[in-house]
Amino acid sequence: MHMSTTETRADFVMRLFESYYDRVYAFSRKSAPADVAEDVTQEVFIRLLQHPRLEELTLSGSYLIKIAHNLLRRRHSRSVRLRELLATAVRDDHIDRHGRPDRTSTKSTAREIESPQLQDAMASLTRDEQDAIRLIVWEGKSYEHAATSLDVSVTTINNWKHRGLAKLRKYVEQPNRSGERLKGSMTA
Repeated sequence: MHMSTTETRADFVMRLFESYYDRVYAFSRKSAPADVAEDVTQEVFIRLLQHPRLEELTLSGSYLIKIAHNLLRRRHSRSVRLRELLATAVRDDHIDRHGRPDRTSTKSTAREIESPQLQDAMASLTRDEQDAIRLIVWEGKSYEHAATSLDVSVTTINNWKHRGLAKLRKYVEQPNRSGERLKGSMTA
């Protein structure tokens, strides 16, 4: 689909929205909860509206689905990265404090130690930062969904998340009670 010379950007994107919304949503819904799929689908069309060379593009359903796929993949990668970093910090802290666990107890020990260490790290955040990280990083909600849930702007929820992640990075890197640094670094 091409943009006609008399058509505005908004009209063109609206025409695309009407033509492809259901298809992009159905794709997103295959790998995300309904609210996330809805947010991702809307984000696809917002990104199109903001595209600097929209007039030059030849757009198809496949192109729009590729945008949705990339948005879902990025959202998932951020969530997994933070969970892995926190789990690594917890495991390394446990090893520093108690020695390496034997292989038979690794699964139960990981479950037992993750909670207290993670709770300590999260307790260092404000309630707003905790909510932002829980909704966006752990639950994979969109910024829009999280902002609506907490009745704040998307900018505010984004700021809370970034401040919270910065504090978690410092928490992971700070010396623990025995004076040693927790291993791992935050890259989320």
